[in-house]
Formats: sequence, C-alpha cells, structure tokens
Amino acid sequence: MLLTIWRGFTAWRRGRPFWAGLFVAAGALIILFPPFVGVKLGDMVISIKTIGGTSALLIGALLAICAVSLWVQPKFRLAAGLVTVLLSLVALVVTNLGGFLAGTVLSLLGGALAVAWTDEPKKPKEPKKPQEPKAAEEPEPTQRVQPT
Repeated sequence: MLLTIWRGFTAWRRGRPFWAGLFVAAGALIILFPPFVGVKLGDMVISIKTIGGTSALLIGALLAICAVSLWVQPKFRLAAGLVTVLLSLVALVVTNLGGFLAGTVLSLLGGALAVAWTDEPKKPKEPKKPQEPKAAEEPEPTQRVQPT
C-alpha cells in the first residue's frame, strides 16, 4: 500500500514544478518567520516589530500563494515564477533583508525553476552516424578564373 501511495505521489510530482514550489514555500516561511517570532537569548528577547512585519506578512502570503499555484495549476507556472522573482527581490529591500537573505535566495531559486520548467518530455538524442570516406568519389572540378 505504501508503495502504491509513493508511486502516485511520484506521478503527481512529475507533472508539475514540484521543486520550484517547494523552494518558494520554504522562502515564504523564512520571510514570514522573523517579524512574528521573538527569539530569546538568555534574558534578552529579540523581536522585530516594525513596518517590515506588515510587509513580511503581505509578501510571505503572496509567495505562499505562488507556491500553491505552482503545485495546483502548473499551467500558470510562468506567471507564478515571474511574480515570485519580483516579490523575492522586493522582500530583499522591505522585509529584513528578505528573511536575512535566505528567504530571498530560496524564493529566487524557486522562481527561476518555475520559469524554466516544462512538461514536455525530453527527446532522445539520435546517435551520430559515422562518416564514410569519400576516396571512391572523383574530386570536384575547379573553375579557372582568367585575369582581366
């Protein structure tokens, strides 16, 4: 039964830009994480509560929507990939360096994979045919040019 489920998942995964969606979802979570979680170091609590939190919420939610659309509707992969690339570049400036660069890098990678993905199978390369020697043929005639 487990093997049947795994084969079904593999077939589903191959029909869509799965890894692109996974990278975009990871980038969205990393961008959403810092503004809403206070990190406790000993007695000190580090919390980022600025306008970057609102921007992180908006950009992270839009990136998560792009990730889900890559998985659910692969025909929109070009639009979702371009929106992902633009949002991750905006996140770099607006939201704490885009999740401390990790969220931006993951989202850029996922957007690039989404744009590059295609559902057409690869065509096998035809083997090169060895060239036969042309020793049996006559040499090509040359033309003589008269100087004027």
